[in-house]
Amino acid sequence: MSIIAVVILMAGACQLVSAKNVDDIVFNKLVDRVLSLERTQDDKNTKLEAEMKQLKKENQQLKDSLKSLQLVLDHNPSDEKKMLSPMNDEASGTGSLQTAVVCPRACRGLPGRDGRDGKPGDDGKPGRDGRPGTEGKPGKDGRDGIPGQNGKGLQGPPGPPGPSVTDDRIKQLIKEHGLPPNTTGGGSVYTRWGRTKCGASSKLLYEGYTAGSWYGHKGGASNYICLPHNPQWGNYQDGFQNSGTHVQGTEYEMGYYTNDIFLKTNNGGKTLKDHNAPCAVCYTQGRTSHVMIPAWKTCPAGWTREYHGYLVAQHNSQPRTEFVCLDEAPEVVAGGMANKDGALFYVGEADCGHSLPCPKYVHGRELTCVVCSK
Repeated sequence: MSIIAVVILMAGACQLVSAKNVDDIVFNKLVDRVLSLERTQDDKNTKLEAEMKQLKKENQQLKDSLKSLQLVLDHNPSDEKKMLSPMNDEASGTGSLQTAVVCPRACRGLPGRDGRDGKPGDDGKPGRDGRPGTEGKPGKDGRDGIPGQNGKGLQGPPGPPGPSVTDDRIKQLIKEHGLPPNTTGGGSVYTRWGRTKCGASSKLLYEGYTAGSWYGHKGGASNYICLPHNPQWGNYQDGFQNSGTHVQGTEYEMGYYTNDIFLKTNNGGKTLKDHNAPCAVCYTQGRTSHVMIPAWKTCPAGWTREYHGYLVAQHNSQPRTEFVCLDEAPEVVAGGMANKDGALFYVGEADCGHSLPCPKYVHGRELTCVVCSK
């Protein structure tokens, strides 16, 4: 009820009261009735406003849903047909198609992420063979095959008997005709330690420097070698790479602290101490065997003495090396007088205290040696 109607009703009531002299109780009831109607009208207005707000809210949700739907259709137009469904107008009976009403909650959102890959399918059928490729380059030659079996040929007639060949016959032929070209008749090779020349019955292959491993190293080689004066290099990388073994020259250590028993005819009468040792590699033409005999200075009957001297090796307190026979009259390398060490030569002495029978060996005596060939 509007405010104007309430005012008119109140005015009419006042006239009625004045006209008929209604008492106060009736008048008060009338006023309460009017006020009650006014509160009822206010409650209805409040409820109506709440319903309007809810309607506006649902209307806004519908607009938002329509916008989202439009975005989906713009992204994937093929979904437009799925969003339309036929509906029969049963009330009118016309059977016409109407666009389905889409509830806001049923509208689709933005596309989701791609799903996981499915399981691999079965292998397909083999394809056709491709065209032949271009011919490759020829490969490397293969290894030689196993020799075949000897074929069976016709045997020729027997030849005339030849002369018998004996050692005496061979010696006679060599004496009459000599050896064929580039034929030496065999021989052997030995090293003459401490000298630059060979014996009168041998030929010099080369002369060089006696070398070996550093006397204080635990590793390296245990033998002495004769390095030529002029090396011939192959592939190389200069500088030490800590992955190889070092090769040094060899010094004489006899003279100051040991009994210097060697002849000094090839050193100007001076001691050998701290001089570098030379060497010579010799060839015994016609003599195919050679041997170094320790503690002897002569050769067995039928053998040729190449040279003789004394047994040498490194000191007992140093890593082990082989025993070699150092010539009795050693030479020295020119300009090599300096205490630079390297591999070392010490004279070998008999030690009767450890399994060596004495006599005939004498405790502390230097041991001789000889190199023989045959």
